[in-house]
Amino acid sequence: MKYGFLCRVALALLAATLLRTMGAVAFAEETLISSHSTFSMTGKVVAGECISLTAQYGGRLLDYTVRTGDIIQSGQTVFSIETTKVYAPCDGIIGGVRVQPGDEASFMLQQYGALMYLEPDSLLKIDTNTSAANDDNKWIHVGETVYLRSVSANGRTGAGYVTRVDGKSFSVEITDGNLRVAEQTSVYRTNSYAYDSRIGTGKTVRINPVAITGEGSVLTVLVTEGQEVKRGDVLAELVEGVLTGYTVNDEENEIYSAAILCDIAVRPGQQVSAGQVLATLHPLDRLQVEADLNELDLERIQVGDAVQVELLGLKASAPLDGAVIAISALSHTETSDAEYKLYVTFPVNDAIREGMSVTVSLKE
Repeated sequence: MKYGFLCRVALALLAATLLRTMGAVAFAEETLISSHSTFSMTGKVVAGECISLTAQYGGRLLDYTVRTGDIIQSGQTVFSIETTKVYAPCDGIIGGVRVQPGDEASFMLQQYGALMYLEPDSLLKIDTNTSAANDDNKWIHVGETVYLRSVSANGRTGAGYVTRVDGKSFSVEITDGNLRVAEQTSVYRTNSYAYDSRIGTGKTVRINPVAITGEGSVLTVLVTEGQEVKRGDVLAELVEGVLTGYTVNDEENEIYSAAILCDIAVRPGQQVSAGQVLATLHPLDRLQVEADLNELDLERIQVGDAVQVELLGLKASAPLDGAVIAISALSHTETSDAEYKLYVTFPVNDAIREGMSVTVSLKE
């Protein structure tokens, strides 16, 4: 009887010991699993860098077709600013080109009297009057074609047209012939040089080169020394203001990779000034993930850790490998549990868009 009682007590003690041992093992396993388990954070795709697109010179902004959210490719023209074009006033040959892109027009005019010069094809003119003409030839018309012959050498002749009339005085631009400078020449209404068609006599003079001028700063020079141009050809483009640090390649605004147009600060037709921000861009290859990290998890992850990024909008795609590059030192919440921003870099492809929701998991 006594022996049986002792056996029952021993068995009960053994059972209790086994239960305690199993519980301890289970607790240890649970603790081990918990300490090695992964955790995840929610976040979104954000810009890793913001580029300001600025106006390199002042002027009126021309119409544009881009919109917020567009992807801008490398080398794409985003905005254009209206320029002042300088045209050739007549046919001729360009000379005296001293101006370069970036020069201030006022300085060049002070130094050289012009941005450049244009030597007209018509090199001679004659100023005369109708004092010696008969009564039938005293009425002269601007634009009228006339004929000329040297007083001293009948073989030297020419043709031209009337460019100015002032009472009895008038001027003729000589457009053709072999007349010489300072040659005494008679002007006729007919190419037979009949005496009764003569309307004036005077000395030929050289037509001076035309000074090409303008206001503002030189953006582009489109001609070179000795170049033949036609009336109406564009010689240069000028813009408002001073082009401080201006380069022809406009390197400051050059976009070297595709970027998202995230904000447009101007409107078509608006007058902009040099250095004014026109828009901001987010380079596609600099996109990052921004996730919320609870303060209780701060000890579980650190800068440099490998993570996996799962894009919720691209369920068919495999998780992407990423790396933690920064953890903010300031909480962005006012609740009892502080949360911090965690930033991750990851390989970006064409399917990824800024603002996409993601899950970030610590990679074992």
